Amino acid sequence: MRVQLVIDDDQVLLLSYTGLVQVMDAFRTAADRGTETHFEDQYMRMVMWFDTGASHYAWLTQHVFVAEGRLAGASEIEYRIYRVG
Repeated sequence: MRVQLVIDDDQVLLLSYTGLVQVMDAFRTAADRGTETHFEDQYMRMVMWFDTGASHYAWLTQHVFVAEGRLAGASEIEYRIYRVG
């Protein structure tokens, strides 16, 4: 998956990620109803890489990030993103 983000200071970040979602009953029910889940309701893990031409955010291109996700409503996903040390 690839996403383009425009952040608060109008800089552009490109985010590439791949991952795994293990669908459990709570996830399936929430997806069908368009409601949210808790992070522990499914196994949703990603590895993320950033790219940008903005020098202020160049540090993002020098690290690997992992994330966990959850459904945040109809057609919405929320991620907790962590930098790998």
